[in-house]
Formats: sequence, C-alpha cells, structure tokens
Amino acid sequence: TTSVLTSRYGRSESCGGPSHRCRTRTGSLLSTPFNGGVGIIGGTGPMGRGLAARFGQAGLDVLLGSRDPQRAAEAAVGIQEQFGAGAGFVQGGSNSEAAAYGELTLLTVPYDPGSQLVAQLGELLQGRVLVSTAAPMEFRLGIAHPIRPEAGSAAQEVAQTCLGALVVGAFHTVSAPTLGRVEVPLDEDVIVTSDHPAAKALAIRLVEVVPGLRGVDGGGLVNAGFSEGLTPFLIRLNRLHHTNTGIRITGL
Repeated sequence: TTSVLTSRYGRSESCGGPSHRCRTRTGSLLSTPFNGGVGIIGGTGPMGRGLAARFGQAGLDVLLGSRDPQRAAEAAVGIQEQFGAGAGFVQGGSNSEAAAYGELTLLTVPYDPGSQLVAQLGELLQGRVLVSTAAPMEFRLGIAHPIRPEAGSAAQEVAQTCLGALVVGAFHTVSAPTLGRVEVPLDEDVIVTSDHPAAKALAIRLVEVVPGLRGVDGGGLVNAGFSEGLTPFLIRLNRLHHTNTGIRITGL
C-alpha cells in the first residue's frame, strides 16, 4: 500500500473509478448513508466552518457550537447563504448544545494541551461519538512542526479526558480553507481511526457524505498520531507548491 499526495490542480487517477471510492479498508461497500444531524464544538473556527459548509451543502443539519452563541449564529447565517434550495440547515448555538446535537459531534478546536473544554462537556458526551480533528503542531520561524502529546495523539488525549465518549480521529489532512470554498471540488481520502468499530463506521459514513471524500479505516486510535502528523507536512507542501494538498491511499 502506498500513499499519494494530491493537489487540487493535478491529481493521480490511480484509485480507480467511482465504485472504488465507496470502499473502506476491508473493501466492503458502505451501503447505509449518513443522514443524521451533526454538532460541531468550536464550530466558528476555519475547520468547523468548512466542515459545516460541506455537510450543509450535502443536505445535513448542522449546529455550530461556540463559547459565544451569537458569534456562532452569525457564522451559521453566512454558511447557509452559500447553499441553494434543498440543502441542509446550519444554525448556531453553544458548545453544550453542539455536544448533544444530532447523531455525532465533531471537536474542531485547535490542539491545546490541558484544555478543559472536553472535560467540561464530558457529561453531555457520555456514550456519544466524538470526532477529534485536531493536529498538534507549532510554528517556528513560520514553519510547521509536529508536536507529540504525552498521550500519543490529540485524539488519544481526548479519549483519556472524556472516558465515556466514543472517540474517533478524522479529517486531519483535509484543508480547512478548501472545505470552506464549497465551489472547489474535493478528491482525496480521510483516514479514520477509533477503538470503537461502530463509531468508526459512522464517522466513515459521515466523511463520504461529502462528494469527493473517501473514508479509509486507519485502525485503532493508537494510529491517530500518524494521521495527525501528516498535517504539518502537508502545510509545508502547501507553502512549497502554493496550493492546498491532500492525501490518497492507493491499493485499497
């Protein structure tokens, strides 16, 4: 198995046709589409807004959460204006509302060691699928460098902080600015990791709601650090090639 770095302006076609893009790591077809609502904690940042735009465009209802619900409501209005008739509904609210909304919740805040946000929402997240999108990194002299959390990854840290949640790692390698430009087509893979098979399957179905994205089963949460670590490298490639890059896993 090899991974291929793709650019928005020139892509490899080695992954096969449309039927291939529906397959998970095991090759089985995902027959049940995701059709539930999605709550987004920290939804007013670039990743939260970008994912909300793509999910809403695909017909899902989304609740953007924020410490400032008014800010979230204003962001939701701007996102909703991008859609035509028949799309989903995007609304704003608090992080607490986002934690309990819909079929699963995404955590889209940047990595912050020791952050109490997840712990504060822990009761609301009990038994829920919680998708961590954070990629730990720091910038030194304008260059992105990975950070390795003591837990092994940001997703594992979330799992340790919120023991009752079904934590999934995903969306680490998808460009937030590109997500927010809904007119730009996507064509890449999203590695999905979790220790909970049903939660991972649900997250893969969510990924594949977005046209052009394919969810790839990346194994247990112990592998999340590898996916998260690709992000600073892609940022370096973006700077080198003046574009927004993504990944594709071939041979699956």
